[in-house]
Amino acid sequence: MSRIFSPEFFLLFASLLWGGTFVAIKLALNSVPPFFFIAIRFWIAGSVILILFRKSIFKKENLKKSIWFPSLLTAISVFIGYAFQTLGLVYTSATQSGFITGSYVIFVPILQIIFERKYPSFRTWVATFIVLTGLFFISQNDSSFAHLLTKIKFSLGDLLTLVSAFCFAVYMIQIDYFSKKVSETSFVSFQILFTGLLATIFCPIEFYYFPKSEAIRLDGYFWVGVIYTSIFATILTTKIQTRYQKTISPARAGILFSLEPVFSYLLAYLILGETLTAIGTFGSAFVLFGVLLSEMGKWNKRKD
Repeated sequence: MSRIFSPEFFLLFASLLWGGTFVAIKLALNSVPPFFFIAIRFWIAGSVILILFRKSIFKKENLKKSIWFPSLLTAISVFIGYAFQTLGLVYTSATQSGFITGSYVIFVPILQIIFERKYPSFRTWVATFIVLTGLFFISQNDSSFAHLLTKIKFSLGDLLTLVSAFCFAVYMIQIDYFSKKVSETSFVSFQILFTGLLATIFCPIEFYYFPKSEAIRLDGYFWVGVIYTSIFATILTTKIQTRYQKTISPARAGILFSLEPVFSYLLAYLILGETLTAIGTFGSAFVLFGVLLSEMGKWNKRKD
Protein backbone atom coordinates (compact mmCIF):
# COMPACT_ATOMS: atom_id res chain seq x y z
CA MET A 1 0.00 0.00 0.00
CA SER A 2 1.37 3.43 -0.93
CA ARG A 3 2.36 5.97 1.67
CA ILE A 4 -0.68 8.12 0.77
CA PHE A 5 -3.27 5.32 0.91
CA SER A 6 -2.06 3.92 4.20
CA PRO A 7 -4.34 2.59 6.97
CA GLU A 8 -3.97 6.00 8.64
CA PHE A 9 -5.33 7.69 5.49
CA PHE A 10 -8.47 5.57 5.46
CA LEU A 11 -9.04 6.02 9.20
CA LEU A 12 -8.65 9.78 8.71
CA PHE A 13 -11.23 9.63 5.91
CA ALA A 14 -13.57 7.79 8.29
CA SER A 15 -13.05 10.61 10.79
CA LEU A 16 -14.14 13.11 8.13
CA LEU A 17 -17.30 11.13 7.42
CA TRP A 18 -18.05 10.83 11.15
CA GLY A 19 -17.47 14.55 11.55
CA GLY A 20 -20.31 15.18 9.12
CA THR A 21 -22.75 13.10 11.17
CA PHE A 22 -23.02 15.73 13.92
CA VAL A 23 -24.41 18.29 11.49
CA ALA A 24 -26.62 15.75 9.71
CA ILE A 25 -28.10 14.40 12.96
CA LYS A 26 -28.52 17.87 14.49
CA LEU A 27 -30.64 18.91 11.51
CA ALA A 28 -32.57 15.62 11.41
CA LEU A 29 -33.48 15.81 15.11
CA ASN A 30 -35.63 18.82 14.32
CA SER A 31 -37.87 16.40 12.44
CA VAL A 32 -37.74 13.07 14.32
CA PRO A 33 -36.91 11.78 17.84
CA PRO A 34 -33.47 10.26 18.61
CA PHE A 35 -34.19 6.50 18.84
CA PHE A 36 -36.48 6.63 15.83
CA PHE A 37 -33.66 8.20 13.85
CA ILE A 38 -31.13 5.57 15.01
CA ALA A 39 -33.51 2.73 14.19
CA ILE A 40 -34.21 3.98 10.65
CA ARG A 41 -30.51 4.73 10.13
CA PHE A 42 -29.41 1.20 10.95
CA TRP A 43 -32.31 -0.57 9.25
CA ILE A 44 -31.47 1.23 6.01
CA ALA A 45 -27.83 0.27 6.49
CA GLY A 46 -28.89 -3.29 7.32
CA SER A 47 -31.09 -3.51 4.24
CA VAL A 48 -28.21 -2.44 2.01
CA ILE A 49 -25.99 -5.01 3.73
CA LEU A 50 -28.57 -7.75 3.13
CA ILE A 51 -28.81 -6.86 -0.55
CA LEU A 52 -25.04 -6.71 -1.08
CA PHE A 53 -24.07 -9.78 0.95
CA ARG A 54 -27.25 -11.87 1.00
CA LYS A 55 -25.46 -14.94 -0.37
CA SER A 56 -22.70 -14.97 2.23
CA ILE A 57 -24.29 -13.64 5.44
CA PHE A 58 -26.63 -16.54 6.11
CA LYS A 59 -24.31 -19.38 5.26
CA LYS A 60 -24.45 -22.12 7.86
CA GLU A 61 -20.92 -21.42 9.11
CA ASN A 62 -21.80 -17.75 9.69
CA LEU A 63 -24.73 -18.59 11.96
CA LYS A 64 -22.48 -20.09 14.62
CA LYS A 65 -22.30 -18.33 17.98
CA SER A 66 -18.58 -17.70 17.48
CA ILE A 67 -19.54 -15.51 14.51
CA TRP A 68 -22.66 -13.61 15.55
CA PHE A 69 -21.96 -13.23 19.29
CA PRO A 70 -18.93 -10.90 18.85
CA SER A 71 -21.09 -8.80 16.51
CA LEU A 72 -23.80 -8.61 19.18
CA LEU A 73 -21.30 -7.45 21.82
CA THR A 74 -19.93 -4.71 19.59
CA ALA A 75 -23.47 -3.75 18.51
CA ILE A 76 -24.44 -3.22 22.16
CA SER A 77 -21.48 -0.90 22.71
CA VAL A 78 -21.99 1.07 19.52
CA PHE A 79 -25.75 1.31 20.05
CA ILE A 80 -25.35 2.73 23.55
CA GLY A 81 -22.71 5.09 22.19
CA TYR A 82 -24.94 6.35 19.37
CA ALA A 83 -27.95 6.53 21.68
CA PHE A 84 -26.24 8.82 24.20
CA GLN A 85 -24.56 10.81 21.44
CA THR A 86 -27.86 11.39 19.63
CA LEU A 87 -29.68 12.26 22.86
CA GLY A 88 -26.85 14.63 23.73
CA LEU A 89 -27.28 16.44 20.41
CA VAL A 90 -30.79 17.41 21.54
CA TYR A 91 -29.23 19.50 24.33
CA THR A 92 -25.89 20.65 22.94
CA SER A 93 -24.42 21.99 19.70
CA ALA A 94 -22.93 19.89 16.91
CA THR A 95 -19.55 21.48 17.63
CA GLN A 96 -19.66 20.69 21.34
CA SER A 97 -20.85 17.16 20.68
CA GLY A 98 -18.10 16.56 18.14
CA PHE A 99 -15.29 17.60 20.43
CA ILE A 100 -16.63 15.83 23.53
CA THR A 101 -17.14 12.63 21.57
CA GLY A 102 -13.45 12.86 20.77
CA SER A 103 -12.66 12.39 24.45
CA TYR A 104 -12.83 8.62 23.94
CA VAL A 105 -9.10 8.86 23.25
CA ILE A 106 -8.52 9.16 27.00
CA PHE A 107 -10.45 5.96 27.70
CA VAL A 108 -8.78 3.75 25.08
CA PRO A 109 -5.32 3.50 26.75
CA ILE A 110 -6.95 2.83 30.13
CA LEU A 111 -9.16 0.08 28.71
CA GLN A 112 -6.16 -1.44 26.94
CA ILE A 113 -4.38 -1.80 30.27
CA ILE A 114 -7.43 -3.31 31.96
CA PHE A 115 -8.53 -5.77 29.25
CA GLU A 116 -5.48 -6.42 27.09
CA ARG A 117 -2.55 -5.79 29.44
CA LYS A 118 -1.12 -3.50 26.77
CA TYR A 119 0.75 -0.40 27.87
CA PRO A 120 0.75 2.52 25.40
CA SER A 121 3.97 4.46 24.84
CA PHE A 122 4.87 7.51 26.87
CA ARG A 123 4.29 9.78 23.88
CA THR A 124 0.80 8.36 23.44
CA TRP A 125 0.03 9.25 27.05
CA VAL A 126 1.38 12.78 26.56
CA ALA A 127 -0.63 13.22 23.36
CA THR A 128 -3.74 11.87 25.10
CA PHE A 129 -3.31 14.33 27.98
CA ILE A 130 -2.93 17.22 25.52
CA VAL A 131 -6.08 16.15 23.67
CA LEU A 132 -7.95 15.81 26.98
CA THR A 133 -6.90 19.34 27.96
CA GLY A 134 -8.13 20.65 24.63
CA LEU A 135 -11.45 18.86 25.00
CA PHE A 136 -11.93 20.43 28.44
CA PHE A 137 -11.51 23.91 26.99
CA ILE A 138 -13.90 23.05 24.18
CA SER A 139 -16.55 21.95 26.69
CA GLN A 140 -16.27 25.40 28.30
CA ASN A 141 -16.84 27.15 24.99
CA ASP A 142 -19.51 29.46 26.43
CA SER A 143 -17.21 30.63 29.24
CA SER A 144 -14.13 32.87 29.21
CA PHE A 145 -10.58 32.54 30.51
CA ALA A 146 -11.33 35.05 33.29
CA HIS A 147 -14.20 32.97 34.69
CA LEU A 148 -12.89 29.51 33.82
CA LEU A 149 -12.03 28.37 37.35
CA THR A 150 -15.13 29.84 38.98
CA LYS A 151 -17.76 28.82 36.43
CA ILE A 152 -16.82 25.35 35.23
CA LYS A 153 -19.98 23.67 34.01
CA PHE A 154 -21.15 20.83 31.81
CA SER A 155 -24.56 20.77 30.18
CA LEU A 156 -26.78 17.69 30.16
CA GLY A 157 -25.89 17.27 26.51
CA ASP A 158 -22.18 17.36 27.37
CA LEU A 159 -22.57 14.68 30.04
CA LEU A 160 -24.64 12.41 27.78
CA THR A 161 -22.05 12.79 25.05
CA LEU A 162 -19.25 11.93 27.50
CA VAL A 163 -21.01 8.64 28.30
CA SER A 164 -21.18 7.94 24.57
CA ALA A 165 -17.45 8.61 24.30
CA PHE A 166 -16.72 5.88 26.85
CA CYS A 167 -18.90 3.43 24.92
CA PHE A 168 -17.07 4.23 21.70
CA ALA A 169 -13.77 3.54 23.46
CA VAL A 170 -15.07 0.11 24.50
CA TYR A 171 -16.17 -0.42 20.91
CA MET A 172 -12.68 0.38 19.63
CA ILE A 173 -11.13 -2.21 21.93
CA GLN A 174 -13.70 -4.77 20.78
CA ILE A 175 -13.00 -4.00 17.12
CA ASP A 176 -9.28 -4.48 17.71
CA TYR A 177 -9.89 -7.85 19.36
CA PHE A 178 -12.73 -9.41 17.34
CA SER A 179 -11.80 -8.21 13.84
CA LYS A 180 -8.82 -10.60 13.89
CA LYS A 181 -11.01 -13.59 14.72
CA VAL A 182 -14.19 -13.11 12.66
CA SER A 183 -14.85 -12.71 8.93
CA GLU A 184 -14.97 -9.02 8.08
CA THR A 185 -18.19 -9.17 6.05
CA SER A 186 -20.07 -11.27 8.61
CA PHE A 187 -18.79 -9.19 11.52
CA VAL A 188 -19.86 -5.87 9.99
CA SER A 189 -23.18 -7.19 8.67
CA PHE A 190 -24.41 -8.75 11.92
CA GLN A 191 -23.19 -5.75 13.92
CA ILE A 192 -25.26 -3.32 11.85
CA LEU A 193 -28.34 -5.57 11.92
CA PHE A 194 -28.11 -6.05 15.70
CA THR A 195 -27.74 -2.29 16.22
CA GLY A 196 -30.91 -1.66 14.20
CA LEU A 197 -32.75 -4.30 16.24
CA LEU A 198 -31.66 -2.72 19.55
CA ALA A 199 -32.78 0.74 18.39
CA THR A 200 -36.15 -0.67 17.34
CA ILE A 201 -36.65 -2.27 20.76
CA PHE A 202 -36.06 1.08 22.47
CA CYS A 203 -38.35 3.10 20.17
CA PRO A 204 -41.55 2.36 22.18
CA ILE A 205 -39.79 3.48 25.37
CA GLU A 206 -38.88 6.75 23.71
CA PHE A 207 -42.42 7.41 22.48
CA TYR A 208 -43.75 6.74 25.99
CA TYR A 209 -41.34 8.90 27.99
CA PHE A 210 -40.72 11.76 25.55
CA PRO A 211 -43.89 13.60 24.49
CA LYS A 212 -42.05 15.40 21.68
CA SER A 213 -41.47 12.01 20.08
CA GLU A 214 -45.03 12.16 18.75
CA ALA A 215 -43.98 14.87 16.27
CA ILE A 216 -42.45 13.03 13.31
CA ARG A 217 -41.81 14.84 10.05
CA LEU A 218 -40.19 12.78 7.30
CA ASP A 219 -38.89 15.87 5.52
CA GLY A 220 -35.72 16.60 3.55
CA TYR A 221 -33.59 17.11 6.66
CA PHE A 222 -34.56 13.67 7.91
CA TRP A 223 -33.87 11.88 4.62
CA VAL A 224 -30.55 13.59 3.98
CA GLY A 225 -29.47 12.85 7.54
CA VAL A 226 -30.56 9.23 7.59
CA ILE A 227 -29.13 8.38 4.16
CA TYR A 228 -25.81 10.07 4.90
CA THR A 229 -25.42 8.45 8.31
CA SER A 230 -26.61 4.98 7.22
CA ILE A 231 -24.63 4.61 3.98
CA PHE A 232 -21.52 6.74 4.41
CA ALA A 233 -21.14 7.07 8.19
CA THR A 234 -22.25 3.52 9.05
CA ILE A 235 -21.59 0.98 6.30
CA LEU A 236 -18.53 2.62 4.76
CA THR A 237 -16.89 3.72 8.01
CA THR A 238 -17.54 0.38 9.73
CA LYS A 239 -15.90 -1.42 6.80
CA ILE A 240 -12.94 0.96 6.94
CA GLN A 241 -12.56 0.64 10.70
CA THR A 242 -12.84 -3.15 10.68
CA ARG A 243 -10.31 -3.53 7.85
CA TYR A 244 -7.67 -0.96 8.78
CA GLN A 245 -7.82 -0.32 12.54
CA LYS A 246 -6.37 -3.75 13.31
CA THR A 247 -3.15 -2.79 11.48
CA ILE A 248 -2.24 -0.09 14.02
CA SER A 249 -2.54 0.18 17.79
CA PRO A 250 -5.96 1.16 19.25
CA ALA A 251 -4.39 4.06 21.17
CA ARG A 252 -2.88 5.53 18.03
CA ALA A 253 -6.09 4.97 16.07
CA GLY A 254 -8.05 6.63 18.87
CA ILE A 255 -5.97 9.78 18.77
CA LEU A 256 -6.13 9.81 14.96
CA PHE A 257 -9.92 9.59 15.20
CA SER A 258 -9.86 12.65 17.46
CA LEU A 259 -9.65 14.74 14.29
CA GLU A 260 -13.34 13.91 13.94
CA PRO A 261 -14.43 16.87 16.12
CA VAL A 262 -12.23 19.23 14.11
CA PHE A 263 -14.06 18.14 10.97
CA SER A 264 -17.39 18.44 12.78
CA TYR A 265 -16.55 22.01 13.80
CA LEU A 266 -15.58 23.03 10.26
CA LEU A 267 -18.78 21.54 8.83
CA ALA A 268 -20.94 22.99 11.64
CA TYR A 269 -19.42 26.40 10.96
CA LEU A 270 -20.03 26.17 7.21
CA ILE A 271 -23.53 24.66 7.37
CA LEU A 272 -25.02 25.64 10.74
CA GLY A 273 -23.08 28.82 11.40
CA GLU A 274 -21.80 27.54 14.77
CA THR A 275 -18.66 29.18 16.12
CA LEU A 276 -16.09 28.68 18.84
CA THR A 277 -15.17 31.38 21.34
CA ALA A 278 -11.56 32.22 22.20
CA ILE A 279 -11.45 29.46 24.83
CA GLY A 280 -12.99 26.98 22.40
CA THR A 281 -10.48 27.89 19.70
CA PHE A 282 -7.67 27.46 22.23
CA GLY A 283 -8.98 23.98 23.02
CA SER A 284 -9.23 22.99 19.36
CA ALA A 285 -5.58 24.01 18.90
CA PHE A 286 -4.66 21.65 21.76
CA VAL A 287 -6.54 18.81 20.08
CA LEU A 288 -4.76 19.40 16.80
CA PHE A 289 -1.38 19.52 18.50
CA GLY A 290 -2.09 16.27 20.33
CA VAL A 291 -3.01 14.56 17.07
CA LEU A 292 0.12 15.81 15.31
CA LEU A 293 2.26 14.69 18.25
CA SER A 294 0.76 11.21 18.07
CA GLU A 295 1.57 10.92 14.36
CA MET A 296 5.23 12.05 14.50
CA GLY A 297 7.78 9.27 14.60
CA LYS A 298 7.27 5.54 14.96
CA TRP A 299 6.80 5.10 18.71
CA ASN A 300 3.66 3.07 18.01
CA LYS A 301 4.89 0.53 15.50
CA ARG A 302 2.40 -0.77 13.00
CA LYS A 303 1.32 -4.31 13.62
CA ASP A 304 2.44 -7.06 11.26
